[in-house]
Amino acid sequence: MRLNIRNKWISLRGGSRVTDENENEIYYVKGKFWTFTKKKFVQTMDGEVLYVVRNKFWQFFTHYAMIYDKTGKNELARLRRKIFSFHDHYDVTCDLGKLVIRGNFIMHDYHITLNDKEVGHVARNISLRDSYTLDLDDSLDPAFFVALVIAVDNITDQIKEEAASTSYTN
Repeated sequence: MRLNIRNKWISLRGGSRVTDENENEIYYVKGKFWTFTKKKFVQTMDGEVLYVVRNKFWQFFTHYAMIYDKTGKNELARLRRKIFSFHDHYDVTCDLGKLVIRGNFIMHDYHITLNDKEVGHVARNISLRDSYTLDLDDSLDPAFFVALVIAVDNITDQIKEEAASTSYTN
């Protein structure tokens, strides 16, 4: 299946729309207006929360993001970005098995493997706003993998913000 994840043109909360290959809206990602952890909610179009995504508040020498169930209390997955890697590399701890997201930080092009088998691909679309295409094995939960893409995007946004803040101080 193919999903498109596009940030809204104007959004103070970091909202995104998720559509299928026929441009039917199937999910909405809603962010909080003010949050240190970039908290976002993956919802159905009816507003039902499916997953909560947020970055770890304290991060030393590595970057983490977590995916929670709809209550926001039970952690379902934890993404950890490896610091010393020639590629953008995330290890995901979850109940699905050995889940790895590996790609190119500059191009935002990622391959998703589950138990050493490629099950998905994320490509950044050329656009003025963040826009991604997620190709995913039909047997997997698409909302969970949308949450994974949002978690990776949260981490990359945080890295960019940290780099920008250190360049202003020098």
